[in-house]
Amino acid sequence: MARRPPSRETYIKEILDDGVRVAVEGMVLDFDPNKGEGKIDDGTGVATVVLENFLFAEELRLSSFVRVLGRAYLSSEGRIIRAEVVNRLDVDPSLYREVKEVERRVYHESGV
Repeated sequence: MARRPPSRETYIKEILDDGVRVAVEGMVLDFDPNKGEGKIDDGTGVATVVLENFLFAEELRLSSFVRVLGRAYLSSEGRIIRAEVVNRLDVDPSLYREVKEVERRVYHESGV
């Protein structure tokens, strides 16, 4: 079985290339279970999330904080993430982002 390459943690505003595997955390703004698509906002931008597997539809509840793993694309309609995995994060979003920012600074300053 082929191994899937890792997703790169990124902000929505940093999605610039087609087909890049990303991991994005954000709030669900809307979700249409009939289409299997919705929008998330990570504070830097909004992306349309299109589910590859409808099993993850339960995770995309309105106003829930989620982590989306998948391939990102640019289109005339904006940034699109074809989600392979969606996890609902039951944490305070502001505290989570603060910890992630400290983590990014530590890794950046150490050169990792």
